[in-house]
Amino acid sequence: MQLNLRNRITLYYLVATGVLIGILFFVIYLTVRETAYHHMDQDLKAESNEIHKNLVILNEQFFISNKFEWNEKEHGQIEVNPVFIEIVDADGKLIKKTGNLLNGSLLFNPKIKQCTYFNTSLSGSPTRQVQLPINNPVGKTLGYIIISIPLEESAVVLQNLFVILITTYWGVLFVLFYITRFVAGKSISPINKVIATAERITKENLDERIDLPVHKDEIHKLTSTINRLLDRLEDAVLREKQFTSDASHELRTPLSIIKGTLEVLIRKPRSVEQYEEKVNYCISEVDRMSEIVDQLLLLARYESGKVTPVITKIDIHEMLKAVLARLKFLIEEKKIIVNYTAVKAAVILADYSMLQIILENLISNSIKYSSDGKQIDIILKNIGGNIALEIKDYGIGIQQEHIGKIFDRFYRADSSRNSEISGNGLGLAIVKRLADLQNLSLSVKSIPSKGTSFQIIF
Repeated sequence: MQLNLRNRITLYYLVATGVLIGILFFVIYLTVRETAYHHMDQDLKAESNEIHKNLVILNEQFFISNKFEWNEKEHGQIEVNPVFIEIVDADGKLIKKTGNLLNGSLLFNPKIKQCTYFNTSLSGSPTRQVQLPINNPVGKTLGYIIISIPLEESAVVLQNLFVILITTYWGVLFVLFYITRFVAGKSISPINKVIATAERITKENLDERIDLPVHKDEIHKLTSTINRLLDRLEDAVLREKQFTSDASHELRTPLSIIKGTLEVLIRKPRSVEQYEEKVNYCISEVDRMSEIVDQLLLLARYESGKVTPVITKIDIHEMLKAVLARLKFLIEEKKIIVNYTAVKAAVILADYSMLQIILENLISNSIKYSSDGKQIDIILKNIGGNIALEIKDYGIGIQQEHIGKIFDRFYRADSSRNSEISGNGLGLAIVKRLADLQNLSLSVKSIPSKGTSFQIIF
């Protein structure tokens, strides 16, 4: 049978407590029992010492010197506190017994060779008995003293104690079950609230959160963890919606342009030059769409969490030279002056292919957003024992309200949208993601109309 959490807590606590209470009651019973037997054994010992003192042992015979001991009241009665005594020889044959034994006799055990206390019965009634040997000076056993006292009163006490303990045990477990179940229910009530709230949350109300418990315990930690999970889910859903909206917008524009161009083109016959011009224009738009799709796939690949950077030692000088060589045509086209200053030794730790993409995007951005004939500064320096790379342009700059958004996908500031600068707003999103994967510190500073500076600290 499958038990819920409340009943499982109750069951585990009840079993553990039941075992402990059972052990405690068992110890109490044994302690009382052993105490009762100890007191009776002390009485038997005192009586046996008294009898032993009245024995006279000569060679291999013994005699009772004080016969008045046998006539004491406790040796003649059987109703109140009687003491039964027998003296037997080494073979167990009766030599003398007290009158209260009448026709009965005490149990003799020939296997007992030393003073021994044990429980037995006399005429159907429980008794506590001691049997001790009578030895001569050389250690030979001449006979035995057997003394017995009733065990009924102690047996009744022990029986009553046993019944009380058993009844109390089950009563305590019964009460404890309901108390524990109530406490367990109160303890897990915050979990039930978490479950109820979590069941209400859907894709449409991801902004709802679970109320934190008052006490900062494990349930508080669980609730906080679930709330943080919901934050991440909400962020992911919002980014997905934004991505879908932006991607559809970015792809719809070139598709509309291509469709419109082709529709105009087929309305009437045109010259070869016009056909070539329109076809080339459509090809450029297709190339733009292809670039968007490639960058989306690249970004999705790096955001999937399945790509792990391979960190190696890289000579940043050599990599910058290779990147500038690939961008040579763009630099010469805009007549950009590249001013490169660097520390002598610059070996950094990064993923080679990821770093290439980062540098190409940042340097190409600086070139694109710089006016023709302007300068770009590439500075490699030491900051607090770390190597820092700064890429600085003197172009149009970025408004302060846009700086926090430039790493979002498809985001382009209005000033750049209204210009003739090409781009789809994915480059810096890729740069940011790759920097995060390698734990690189990426920062940006910008002043409108004066330029922008990106800095990476390795």
